[in-house]
Amino acid sequence: MVHRLRDPKLQQAAKSVLAKVTVVVPERLRPHIADAPIYVSPGMTAEAQGADLAEIRAAIRDSRKLYIGYADEQGRRTNRTIWPIAMAYYVDVTLIGAWCELRADYRNFRVERIQSSRLLRERFDQQGGRLFREWSALPKHKPEG
Repeated sequence: MVHRLRDPKLQQAAKSVLAKVTVVVPERLRPHIADAPIYVSPGMTAEAQGADLAEIRAAIRDSRKLYIGYADEQGRRTNRTIWPIAMAYYVDVTLIGAWCELRADYRNFRVERIQSSRLLRERFDQQGGRLFREWSALPKHKPEG
């Protein structure tokens, strides 16, 4: 299922974990891992071109701000400083849930619309998980523009 996310570094990490699990499970169970009777469609998620998703996951983990160039659905570009809170993986879109300094509100950004991304040195306060809880409580989860 990770393959459909179109995130090469996450895909490689999943393959590595699966290989390690396969080695430690009893021999009789290995075929169930290697040849599991599961089909996952490839999905239609567009690949992120202007952002490194591993860097964004690190920014979420480390509470670091990002400066992004973002194009809405009409192609209008804005530059924003965001506080990335979460990644939301849907079948055909990957979103970054964030606090947007420009809008002074929570926003969701489609990764394929991020034209450029720069990790900033500046950090933000996750406020004991409050930002994630508030973002999670929003109607599920409309992308920004």
